[in-house]
Amino acid sequence: MAGSRRLTGLSEEVVARVDEHLPDGSLVVALSGGADSAVCAWAAGRLRTGVRAVHIDHGWPDAGALREAALTVSRQLGMGCSVVEAHPSAGPSPEEQARLVRYDALESGLDDDEWLLTGHTMDDQAETVLGNILRGAGAAGLTGIPRRRGRIIRPLLDVSRAETRELATLLGLSWTDDPTNLDTSLRRNALRREVIPYLETRFNPAFRTALVRLASSLEEDEHLLEAAARAVPLEIGTSTVRLPAPLLSTLPVAVATRAVRRALRSVHDGYPGSSAEVAAIMSVAQGGSPTELAGSVRVERDGSWVKLGPSAAPAQPALVSWRIPGTVRVGAWILEAWLEEIPPLAFPLSPFAEVFDADILPESVVVRSVEPGDGMAMVEGTKLLSDVFGEAQIAPAQRSHWPVVATADGVIWVPGVRRAYLGWVGTATRRYLWVRATLEGTA
Repeated sequence: MAGSRRLTGLSEEVVARVDEHLPDGSLVVALSGGADSAVCAWAAGRLRTGVRAVHIDHGWPDAGALREAALTVSRQLGMGCSVVEAHPSAGPSPEEQARLVRYDALESGLDDDEWLLTGHTMDDQAETVLGNILRGAGAAGLTGIPRRRGRIIRPLLDVSRAETRELATLLGLSWTDDPTNLDTSLRRNALRREVIPYLETRFNPAFRTALVRLASSLEEDEHLLEAAARAVPLEIGTSTVRLPAPLLSTLPVAVATRAVRRALRSVHDGYPGSSAEVAAIMSVAQGGSPTELAGSVRVERDGSWVKLGPSAAPAQPALVSWRIPGTVRVGAWILEAWLEEIPPLAFPLSPFAEVFDADILPESVVVRSVEPGDGMAMVEGTKLLSDVFGEAQIAPAQRSHWPVVATADGVIWVPGVRRAYLGWVGTATRRYLWVRATLEGTA
């Protein structure tokens, strides 16, 4: 009887909270197989007819169990569930890559009159806000997860994870936990399982609630500032964006900064830019010299406007044969190689100079531009050059113009970035091949 009373009270409370945030229109639930999304689907089904679910399968080792849980929950709720396979691209953060492909698959599958519901809870909000504090986010980051973004609605942000797990269990829903949530090497899991519990025990038992309250208190302020920023004229051309310089120079900094970030998102594929990039654009607006931003973006005055547009792209390196030892020029790069018969007194400390075992490398290599799927041999396995460039913080727009040195077996050196795990010098080395890259115009 006590369980029945608890089920009745908790279910009515959760349904009431969800009902406050549901929009008019058809509903689609992102059903992961966990308790949060299971409760989200259950509540949506209680409030609306015709609700459907979608499960995204990333193809990971434990994906089968999550898929089965999602399909079982949907059957228990009498709700249709489609499965979409969306495998993340290779990248430095598999979780971020998965999030990107997941939302792309979910949003692209919506009909015009449909809204997507996700099972993010109050705990997710607290973890997001704390993570943003740790990385030094501004006011926008401290507002946490938006309740609504485009056609995505998060109706459980007022419900705790403990409540969703309890309710899903009382309802008899066959949910399961994602095993990756136990991996504390992942930032969010460490915050969830180690940092927040410690802070609650040591300083404030209501720490999660305090973080959610912080996000809520800043949300209205952020909406007001964003509305003021959207009032700033933004002229978007085919490849350029322009903002009125006099207006930027006289607006409150909080509003001008948001207007500049809107412009940066237009030229950076949604990336709002760094604080340094915002400051550079504001400097040009106030009469400073033209400047270049990462990603080959040029900022300059265009009459009374500040214009953001593409920089003149350097010529893409052609396929050039390089006999070693010897010297070759590729665009603005000069590559040199010479042999030594004695061990070097000191090994190079710069990625612009390397030493190889000359007896391992062929007498001729090629210098070319990056090709799709290019990889570089590591101690174990191969790393994609897209990841190598990302780790070196080489802007995406620059990578296609960057020379790489390759043999028939693959890339052995990216000048100024990294070498492959090949041709290492050891005690058995008898001939030492030195290579050096110089980019004209740099010291």
